[in-house]
Amino acid sequence: MHRGGWGRVNCVSPAFVRTPMTDVMMRKRADENGTSFDEAIASFLADERPHMTLGRRGEPAEVASVIAFLCSEQASFVNGSNWRVDAGSVAHI
Repeated sequence: MHRGGWGRVNCVSPAFVRTPMTDVMMRKRADENGTSFDEAIASFLADERPHMTLGRRGEPAEVASVIAFLCSEQASFVNGSNWRVDAGSVAHI
């Protein structure tokens, strides 16, 4: 039960997820570098996202799972947080 205040406000910050936008980015990179689509992804990860140790783009369902959790009663005491769904894209401790 919610009592007053603004309610729960959280943020989900995904990085390099398989979407039409990143498909376009990687096709452009492949064309510019004369490589395959998969090679463009690999070079982008190596050059631009070296901390993404999984070596792949995220899946939309992986982001959706975090959103579903934050919308559930299991996250009823979570408030004012930023959930990065980024496979370590941003180096941090």
